[in-house]
Amino acid sequence: MFLKVPCVLVFFTLYMREGLSEDYDAKVSTNINLQRAKRQSKPTKPVLKVTDYLVKCSVVSRYAVTTVQSSVWNQLPITKEAAFEVDLPSSAFISNFTITSSGKVYVAQVKERAAARKMYDTAKKQGKTAGLVATKEREIEKFRVAVSVPSGARVSFFLTYEELLQRRLGRYELTLGLRPGQLVQNLTLDVCIRERTGISFLKVLPLRTSRAVTNTPAQASTDAPASTHVEQSPECARVRYTPTLNQQKSISSNGLNADFIIQYDVDLKDLIGDVQVYDGYFVHYFAPRGLPVVPKDVIFVIDVSSSMIGNKIKQTKQAMSTILGDLREGDHFNIITFSDKVHTWKKGKTVRATRQNVWEAKEFVKRIIAEGWTNINAALLSAAQLVNPPSSGPSRRTSSHRVPLVIFLTDGEATIGVTSSETILSNAKKALGSASLFGLAFGDDADFLLLKRLALENRGVARMVYEDADAALQLKDFYDEVASPLLSDIQLSYLDDQAFDVTRSLFPNYFQGSELVVTGRVKTGVKDLKVLVSAIDSKQQMKLENDVFISQENGTTDSLECSGDLEGISSFVHRLWAYFTIKELLLAKLNSTDPATQKLLTDKATNLSLKYNFVTPVTSLVVVKPDEDEATQSPTTPEPTTAATITTTATTTATTKMSAAGVAKKSGSPPNPKHKKLNPGLPKSPSKYPKTPQNISGYIIQKSSYNLKSELYENSPCTILC
Repeated sequence: MFLKVPCVLVFFTLYMREGLSEDYDAKVSTNINLQRAKRQSKPTKPVLKVTDYLVKCSVVSRYAVTTVQSSVWNQLPITKEAAFEVDLPSSAFISNFTITSSGKVYVAQVKERAAARKMYDTAKKQGKTAGLVATKEREIEKFRVAVSVPSGARVSFFLTYEELLQRRLGRYELTLGLRPGQLVQNLTLDVCIRERTGISFLKVLPLRTSRAVTNTPAQASTDAPASTHVEQSPECARVRYTPTLNQQKSISSNGLNADFIIQYDVDLKDLIGDVQVYDGYFVHYFAPRGLPVVPKDVIFVIDVSSSMIGNKIKQTKQAMSTILGDLREGDHFNIITFSDKVHTWKKGKTVRATRQNVWEAKEFVKRIIAEGWTNINAALLSAAQLVNPPSSGPSRRTSSHRVPLVIFLTDGEATIGVTSSETILSNAKKALGSASLFGLAFGDDADFLLLKRLALENRGVARMVYEDADAALQLKDFYDEVASPLLSDIQLSYLDDQAFDVTRSLFPNYFQGSELVVTGRVKTGVKDLKVLVSAIDSKQQMKLENDVFISQENGTTDSLECSGDLEGISSFVHRLWAYFTIKELLLAKLNSTDPATQKLLTDKATNLSLKYNFVTPVTSLVVVKPDEDEATQSPTTPEPTTAATITTTATTTATTKMSAAGVAKKSGSPPNPKHKKLNPGLPKSPSKYPKTPQNISGYIIQKSSYNLKSELYENSPCTILC
């Protein structure tokens, strides 16, 4: 439920359509010669005309359903390929993909992944395969598909995806990509936001053309893009963006290539949160405001092995200097650096964040030097000794009223000492106790799988830090999310005789500006759902309870009639439950080592994905592609449906690692001991990919599985497509 050169783009288009006539080739050649003679830039290739580009998003209580439509007209005298590309959040599930061509509608269907693979293999044997690899870039997955459009024909693409917006630093952020590829006469973005408890603030940011983090504060006085129209009532907001051709041209002569961003927050006055129950399903949003910040014991564990030499260590020092300056005086902290050996700044204890201690810590950070190998196990055990000193017991932890946190940053794999992931996981689990571990994977060479499993087993989360100019700001932003704990040991409870199929309801910490979400099902006949909350705040244990009346209505409307474009508020709770449950099943599978348990979890996730038409790591979306050859096929002997594979994936690690290793050699960097687990079986250059026949009749779109080392090459796009 978790975005350097942000990634190695591995878009390998494995198919082409013939359609350029000899006359056209000659014409292009003539144009090129003319351009050379005039010493001008290369000629622009003729493209199909995008007549309409529409993005429509409905948000009901944080649950967003987005549809992107692109309509293309081939006004050229030849058959031409039309490409449709959408950036979608990596946390989203595709729920529909449709192609309309020549009056025919081709609606995709969700298939179990193995069945889809079988279709692909059949297609491959028949010589009718095609494929694209989509890459992940900063929490964004790229979906791309292309079809051939005959002269004079029109084709429309429709893609729908669903996601739950996460609250970070006191706001929700809805990001919608606008990338039509050219200037478009009819370009419209239409967003409707409906929040039952009320919208406390809403802001439309300027168009974002880069995903790099900036120092610009969220409250900065910046204007929304021109042609943005905002309507707002207490519970509803409507945002429309309709830029003219001139306004689009003023941003880029090649058309928009940007993100439209809306930030907002909700009113939530009830300490117990907002509980909504519709049609036998419930969702509980818990995000109390106004609580005092609880002091923390925070251990910063920093990888200083040789692979951190250069920009990484420089950016880490820069981030640490800022983070240390933000510690509150009630906080206690310490710093551990590790490579072959582990060095602790203050032996055996955490120290209070006084001005003097913070200054000394900053000076210590300045003197850090990167060298050596990577002993992850020893670093974790050293951190555990600081948050759980041998002399301390449960009584000390209770009396201190400080929340124990370990922030662990590494850019590689364990290469010395204990290197077995299972042993490291077991040792950390035993030693860390009640401390929450937050893993930061700095770059693609980090063992992100290990960090995710460490975080899952130790009350935390793992996050990627992308190698780029803004890496220091990425580190600081993550720290800000966990810098202000308000509650610990939170339990959101519902009576067993009232609720079932409840998602995760025990949480180690609640941080200021975040939100905890639980969904479940309500048994038939229940009139009032009893909700109980227990947690520990800065001083004592708090307990709350409330009875939520189960209304038969689907909500109320307001002056903007915001719900007019929504499928129904009851539908959102139902689908949100499935969305959450699938993600938790996949996380549980990630953290399991028992094959039988893994299969059971996979089967459950697959069944739910199929039922709700979600494209997930265990399902594929199959659509029969419009093809001009279909018209010539005999209706009595139809050709078997074939399929190609398009993978929206995060598993580009193998390719990225090879590139990273090559860059290190070219730049004269010292040898990196972490670049040793490469798969020799993967092709090292795009030229090794086989050519693909040009007659294509279908697609399979698969969302990647988690970046499991055991499955990395089995499920990688290279293996599927090669």
